[in-house]
Amino acid sequence: MAKSYPDDLRREVIAFIDEGHTVREAAEKFSVSPSFAAKSHKRHVDAGQSQPLGEVEPADEVLPTVDDGEVSASELADLLGVSKRAVSDFVERGIVVKTERNRFDMRRSIQLYCEHLRTMAAGRSGDGADALTTERARLAREQADQTAMKNAVMRREMIPITDVRHEWTSIGRRIRNGIMSVPSRCRQMLPHLTTFDVDVIDRELRSALSDLGEQDDDRSLDAAAESVVGEPATASETEAVEMD
Repeated sequence: MAKSYPDDLRREVIAFIDEGHTVREAAEKFSVSPSFAAKSHKRHVDAGQSQPLGEVEPADEVLPTVDDGEVSASELADLLGVSKRAVSDFVERGIVVKTERNRFDMRRSIQLYCEHLRTMAAGRSGDGADALTTERARLAREQADQTAMKNAVMRREMIPITDVRHEWTSIGRRIRNGIMSVPSRCRQMLPHLTTFDVDVIDRELRSALSDLGEQDDDRSLDAAAESVVGEPATASETEAVEMD
């Protein structure tokens, strides 16, 4: 059961966020969960005005997670016209609202992002004009990188990683089949070999292939562990490998 917070604390959290602070800052200041702060403020914004707190749903009631305006990191990046890396940066800066792993409050995130852009355009950020120039340059660089990658794929300078994986899998099978046929070829070419000799050759080749497979699995696990730092990769994401 979720922890229930006092109504007075709910009012203070909402007022603190209305002053321009982020959800993360509100959660840290009042020692509440980021989810509580985000959902409380979202209900306040949706209502258009503060409701009598007696009518607010109990904090321990589970809110619906389907069709409630949530989007993934990839979808939010497309809506804002930025990369997923930029979305991760926005989460740390409190510019978008993350509700759970790889899920974001679409409406509130867009509102905060628009407010962020207005603040930058008005020169009200801490770094003034320099910060605005840096932000615009970073956004332009992200968009240029996206365009360059799409063009490279169209020119076949880059190919989907799934194609590369499929080709290398096919090559690996051919190599394995060739190696596994060595004992029978040795038996035909070297008649003096006994059955024991051929079995030893076969066993050693299988052992070598097994060792190579285990080493490859270890590297795959290491790569997978590194990929989960930050936003998790999804099957729908397009990956590409640059070709020489």
